[in-house]
Amino acid sequence: MTVQESILDIKQKLRLSMNGVASGSMRQAGIEYKLNFGVGIPELKRIASEIEKDAELAGALWKEDIRECRMIAAMIYPEDRFLPDLADVWIEQIEYPDLAEVCCMYLFCRMQGASEAAFRWIASDNGMARYCGFLTLAHLLRQGREMSERYVLELKDQATAAINGADLMCAQAARTALDCLERDNG
Repeated sequence: MTVQESILDIKQKLRLSMNGVASGSMRQAGIEYKLNFGVGIPELKRIASEIEKDAELAGALWKEDIRECRMIAAMIYPEDRFLPDLADVWIEQIEYPDLAEVCCMYLFCRMQGASEAAFRWIASDNGMARYCGFLTLAHLLRQGREMSERYVLELKDQATAAINGADLMCAQAARTALDCLERDNG
């Protein structure tokens, strides 16, 4: 099956799982993707589980600029082929927290250099990059990743600044990362 045939097959599955109420609710909340089928994460995980990990297909799905296609892209991109430079590009294209959360959970925390990238992101001026950085660090800590004392201090410093800042989304992600750090060290 070609990449385009695979994309058509995935879109067909998404149409069959479409939830207009969820999609409408997201639109009313200001979450306006080019196209949003309103498909929930459990169903997206099921669809992704039927697809072999494939960087070319994942890249093509990401370019579709459709909520669910981008989420599936994060789920099927081979972690060993996804690098921080590409994550930087994806973060620039992420507009809403639901997509950021899926990318962090299924891909960013599993890529090579995830920790270094996440620390670079939390020090960024870009709010979505900071959000992704804190979420990625939270996932890494949940996976049992060890952090040097220097990184622990950096995380605490950046998290404190985020919690005291005006960006509520980053503040919430920073609290999540700190909670994971406390559990890990507690």
